[in-house]
Formats: sequence, structure tokens, C-alpha cells
Amino acid sequence: MISSSELMTVTKLDAARRHLSTAIRLWFADGDPVSIHTLSYAAYEVIHVLSRQANRQDKLIFDSDSIKDEFRSDFNKLVKRAPNFFKHADKDPIGTVEFVPQLSEMFFLFSSLGIETMGLKLGGEEKAFLIWLTIHNPKIMVEGAMKNFLQGFPVETIEEVKIMPKPEFFMHVMSGHTRGLQVVFHRIGK
Repeated sequence: MISSSELMTVTKLDAARRHLSTAIRLWFADGDPVSIHTLSYAAYEVIHVLSRQANRQDKLIFDSDSIKDEFRSDFNKLVKRAPNFFKHADKDPIGTVEFVPQLSEMFFLFSSLGIETMGLKLGGEEKAFLIWLTIHNPKIMVEGAMKNFLQGFPVETIEEVKIMPKPEFFMHVMSGHTRGLQVVFHRIGK
């Protein structure tokens, strides 16, 4: 029997943020891609709905203006296929699925955007991922976003951070975040 002291009250948003945080931590640690994908999708799905209910103006994955209305249902089914396969066994208990683990990064990004559209602050994990994404994939970020995330980073440091292993990068960002400091990277080898 479970005692009342063992019960935990959790909101949908809290659960989604915990899923997202855990998925990002696993991703930075090069953890299991199936677990990362399942957690990141679960987080995104809840954040998508909650941010829409909070009257967000920006479009996210499921309601993107980039997808024509006549293809939206098929697109969303494709996006949901692997994570739903991982979560449910009722329709295809002995089946297999192929998936692209890198799509988890899309769920990280759009979950973070959804969180911001609700007027909430990003946590350290979300910030770490967005900084990593901005440094390693600068062409996908709009100019204003890049300046926001990389403010104060000298160009030499950015180039050195690019070769830093993900776990080390994450440790540096989280260390600064937990102390309330601006993230500072010391030159490698100094």
C-alpha cells in the first residue's frame, strides 16, 4: 500500500518539462535514442497543446504554416509514427519501426519555443540545447536568435566549443546556470 507521503502531485506542464529535461540530459550523455525520442515527443505533445490553449501566436510542428492543410494529417501521422510505436503495443505487438533519432532535436527545439510562447523561462537543459544547436547548426537559426544565444561568446571560443564533447559542453552550461551565472567557456588548454 502507498502512503500519502509517497504520493506526488504533478501538473501536465511539470510532467512535460521533466520529460524534456530528462530527454535533453540523455541526449547530451549520448544515451539511448529510443528513450530520448519517446520522452522528447511526449514533452512536445503536451507543450504543443498547452501552448495552443495559452493562445500562442507562433506555429509549432503540428500546426506549421509550412505544411499545406491537405497534407497536415499525413505529416502529423509521420511525425507521430515512431514515438507512438514506442509507447503502444495494441495495434502491432510484434512490429518494427525505422526512425530518425535526430528528429528528437526538432522536439527539443519546438518544445522550447512552446515553453517561451507561454511566457515561461527556459530551464538550463533547454538553454544548453539551444546554445549547442546555435553553435553547431547556425544556418537553421534566424539572425536574431543567434545573437541572443551567443551574446558575449568570442568567435575563437565558439570555434573551440564546436569540438567540445557534448557531455563536457553540457556540464559547463549547467554549472553556470545553476549558479545563476552567464555561461563562460575557458579556452581549451588554458
